Order: sequence, then C-alpha cells, then structure tokens
Amino acid sequence: MFSRQRAILRLLENEGGTASRLRLVKLAFLLSRELDAPSTGVYQFLPYRRGPFSFTLYHDLRTLGSDGWIVEAEHDLKLVEAPHLETAFLDSAFLSTVDGISRRYRMVSTSDLIDSVYRHHPWFTMNSEFVHKRAVARPVGLPAVYTVGYEGIMVDGLLDLLLHAGVQQLVDVRANPIARRYGFHKATLKRLCEDVDIEYLHFPALGIPSAWRTDLDSPESYQRLFERYEREILPCQQSSISNVAKLVTEKPSALMCMEADHACCHRSRLAAMVASQTRLPIRELR
Repeated sequence: MFSRQRAILRLLENEGGTASRLRLVKLAFLLSRELDAPSTGVYQFLPYRRGPFSFTLYHDLRTLGSDGWIVEAEHDLKLVEAPHLETAFLDSAFLSTVDGISRRYRMVSTSDLIDSVYRHHPWFTMNSEFVHKRAVARPVGLPAVYTVGYEGIMVDGLLDLLLHAGVQQLVDVRANPIARRYGFHKATLKRLCEDVDIEYLHFPALGIPSAWRTDLDSPESYQRLFERYEREILPCQQSSISNVAKLVTEKPSALMCMEADHACCHRSRLAAMVASQTRLPIRELR
C-alpha cells in the first residue's frame, strides 16, 4: 500500500471512520499544501468542478474499496478494516502532519471547509461548476513549442502544469503509450485530458522504438540514440512533423514523453525540428 493511501485511511479514521468523499478530498488537498508533493507520498491536485481535485485519489479510493478497506454508503465513505497496522508504516513526522490537519479542521463544517479552500487557493476555483465562484480565468499560453515529461509526477500534477502554462492540446510522442502508473496509459490519459478541456493527440510514429532503448547508461549513449533518431526516423516522418507544426501554431500545444529531463528525451530533437518550421521558441515545462 502506498503512503498516500495510508494517509487517506488515517484521515478517515480521524473523522470517526466516516466522511463524505468531498470532505476527504479537501482534507487531502490541505495535507498536500503542508508537504512537498509528491516526494512525501501525498496527492497532487488540479482545478476541477468542485475546486481542487485528484483523479489519482479517486482511483486509490476505488482500490481501497476493492481491497476491502472502505465501503461507500450513499455519499459517505466508511472504514471497514481498522487501519492501525497500515498507518503504523507511516513516517512519524508525516503521521503527525496528517493528524495535525485532522485536529485543525475537525470542528469545521464541510461547507465552511470548501469556502475556506476556495478563498485561500483561488487557482483551484478556475474550473468550478459554480461560475460565480471562479476567482481566476483560465490562462492561454503564448505561442511556443511546449514540451513536458511526466516522470516523477502524478497525472494530476501533469494536468495542473499544462493548465498553468495555458496549454490546450497535449501531443503524445511516445511510441508505446503504456504506463504502469495510473493516468498515463493512452486511453486513460486521453479521457482525463478531455475532462479538463485539453485535447489529446497521439503520434506514435514520432516515438523511439522500445528495442532501441537498451544500455542507456551515460550521456554519450543518449546522444547516440538521439542521433540515430534524427538520422533514421525524423527524415521518414516529415508529414507527421508538419502536422505537429500545424497543431502548435493553431493553439498552445505540448509535446509529451516520459523523461522529466528533456535533454534525456527524444522530444528535444523533435521540438527543435518543429521550432525550425514554425519559428517559435521552445519552452520546456519541467
């Protein structure tokens, strides 16, 4: 079980074993503000219909339900199993922070909790279904060739990053858009992007074959890989490159692959070619 899941069980336990899904999400959000996500195992959030939201958290709640830890009754979540054995694995400082959040907001009603979150964290009101509560407008990125890697962040962190940058279109340039971590498999990522009005497109022909990714243990090995990519793949994909260049000029778009460091990712070479066609600057979002 992940530390973030143990933290959710602890928050629910501190609520007396029962809490609404909405309240639990807001408490988890406040916990994330106290800590440096995701290194401490807390969730990342993006602006959504009811303020800060985490698709990963909802996924984990389904997992905890299927594993028999919690059940959903009407609009509430209830503990089934006492989580003491699992929460005992949490770092003492982390556990103290979780319990501190619970103490601070124990006597605060859910409606007041939501109002407080909206008031102190206006960015997360941007996509609220209650239009009158939106304190900020959605940004629109300046013309550029944006690139981004999702290594080390949750899908919620990726989407929040795109929204902050004003990106309206995500261009997936992985050859094989499969990932173990929740949210990064092609079908799931497409659905989540569209849920926050970011268009998703996939250009597998602009990726690097998995078979080429062997013995990448030095800067020199990456250099050889990318030189081969420029020599053997890009010249054969001029149509796809032109399509991407057109997309980039039509609306703010980000080329996405896995690696956090764009220098260790083929998207840097692809972005350079797209930039040369569009005369736009390259902006790496990480």
